[in-house]
Amino acid sequence: MSVRRRSLWFVAGLATLAVACGGAADIGWNSRGIDRTQEDVPFFPILANSPFGVGMNRVAVALTDDGALLSDASVTLRVYRLADQPEEAPNEAVLRSEQVATPRSITVTTDHVHADGTVHVHEGPRSTVYVADVEFDSVGWWGVEVDVELEGERYEQIRLSNSWVRDESNEPGIGDSVPRSEQLTLRDVADISEIDSSNPPNPELHDQTIAEALDTGRPVVVAFVTPAFCQTRFCGPVMDEVILPSFAEYGDAAEFVHVEPFDLEAARRGSLISVPTVNEWGLLSEPFVFVLNPDGTVAAKFEGIMEVDEVNAALDAVLAR
Repeated sequence: MSVRRRSLWFVAGLATLAVACGGAADIGWNSRGIDRTQEDVPFFPILANSPFGVGMNRVAVALTDDGALLSDASVTLRVYRLADQPEEAPNEAVLRSEQVATPRSITVTTDHVHADGTVHVHEGPRSTVYVADVEFDSVGWWGVEVDVELEGERYEQIRLSNSWVRDESNEPGIGDSVPRSEQLTLRDVADISEIDSSNPPNPELHDQTIAEALDTGRPVVVAFVTPAFCQTRFCGPVMDEVILPSFAEYGDAAEFVHVEPFDLEAARRGSLISVPTVNEWGLLSEPFVFVLNPDGTVAAKFEGIMEVDEVNAALDAVLAR
């Protein structure tokens, strides 16, 4: 089979990248998933998420081939609650969710700097993950299995490495109150380039702290993205394809705040140092986008590859309450 590659880059910056193994359904689960590799599957599915916490989670599966993300697939995702010790009870698996995953895509771009200092943007192909909202109702081992249809071929019951679901995620979860962070704004810097690596920068997203946005009593979108220094290469597209279009449509009804995850002065010297707000929110990857209720609790959150329709749908739901 000739698998078309839709992205030149892999989700290298995420904290949890579970390399997949495959196998038949009659082979039990263990702590690593299946015992053997399914040799006739020409790709690896991985979980493109930070560690899960009890509650609702946006599960994103990426299909990879030599570091490229594959598109044009149909993915059915099943989630199982496993035994407390999968190695000792590999056949104890209870199906908790089965659904067709929704493909979510962005266009990855790179900046090519010419000798005269001018920047030429190269637009790459679409990068895709396959997303499903899954409720994890207890702490412990959970298993994810996918069926994939790609270019006329079907691959069934491919098991990913198992996930330990925590009592709560590192970052604020759905329904959690978020920190009242006071990140740097335009009032605190001589030039916006100190707090925004976008080209061009977006001053309207840096005129208030998160705490001040929460005090407005309106929904709030907080975008942790760094277009110039993103380790996943997805921040620039998320800013251009998600945050700015959403701001253009909902800026009169909601507050939008952009936070650069890294100290930009240090980043331009080659050191990636997280800003205090990233540590306050417990973020392990970027980009991360949160949609907040007027009371400061999380209504929705999105990590990595996302689409503007997801963020807008979350805002619509908050505004309709």
